[in-house]
Amino acid sequence: MNEITMEAEANNPHQDLTTLEAARMLGVSKLHVIDLLEAGEIEYHMVGADLMFNAAEIESYKSDREHRDTESLVSA
Repeated sequence: MNEITMEAEANNPHQDLTTLEAARMLGVSKLHVIDLLEAGEIEYHMVGADLMFNAAEIESYKSDREHRDTESLVSA
């Protein structure tokens, strides 16, 4: 997935992302995305048998995570 595709995903707040697309957007593995949803960190919904994620919610989680990471570096 390239920068243009990721930007398009972030600009369409109602777009559904697969587990792989969400993982790429967050820069983590698919298994980590599953861990995040099991921990209640990110929302998901089912489309048939597939897990789907809202692009805007994934972008929001990513932004919040980056903010927390920056704060922890500053306070360390």
